[in-house]
Amino acid sequence: MRVQGNPVIVALLCTSFLGGVCGGALVAASVVTLRAQGSQVVTTTQVNVVDPDGRLRVVLAGQDERRMASLSFYDTAGQVRGVIGIDENEMPLVRLFDQAGQSRLQLLVQDGDGLVIVGDENARSGVFGIAGGSPLLSLFDAGRSRARLQVASDGSPSLRLFDGDGRQSIGLAVGASDAPLMTFHDQGHLRAVFGVQEQAAVLNMADAQQVRLVIGVARDGRPSVSFLSENGQLVQELPLEPSR
Repeated sequence: MRVQGNPVIVALLCTSFLGGVCGGALVAASVVTLRAQGSQVVTTTQVNVVDPDGRLRVVLAGQDERRMASLSFYDTAGQVRGVIGIDENEMPLVRLFDQAGQSRLQLLVQDGDGLVIVGDENARSGVFGIAGGSPLLSLFDAGRSRARLQVASDGSPSLRLFDGDGRQSIGLAVGASDAPLMTFHDQGHLRAVFGVQEQAAVLNMADAQQVRLVIGVARDGRPSVSFLSENGQLVQELPLEPSR
């Protein structure tokens, strides 16, 4: 059988990895027996292990049809259920499959990053690990990211929620200065920002192109409301006295 690629990892890392082994005819390889350090050493390109009924259960291959060095496990129906291997890009990986041949658990290491992928890659799945040096937890639906919790290299955490088209809808972050910020998007356009900037509480609201309204409360309690034109120019500002 051939195991299909993983759209979740393509979306997350912009790369693909090998995830299957050949379940068809297996060719016997020549075996060379060498004597080393007083023990027998068997050198071969492939080892097939069968059960007492002659059914293929385990294959150890120096290079399978996908150019992987792999150890593959099969159930009694001949379906591959687990693969441990190193692909041609020197990336180690582990994949476990259900009875239908669908991947349910994957582990991989690439460029110093490690990821664990759980679930059905064609329906719903979750990814936990390190990507680009940052820890993350990402939830997918039909190959599209719908939620991601991540800690950046500077230690600032963020949470992002995405719409059905994979565009960011809501963002929540705490910056390097420990200032919280929440953003709201509509069809890919930033429409509202609420947070704390330079110790002032600020609410910005925009149309599809430009910020049009800014409401703020300074640290000393002074509130203000600013109206902007479609070109971003200040139209009117209302300094208000705080209520006593």
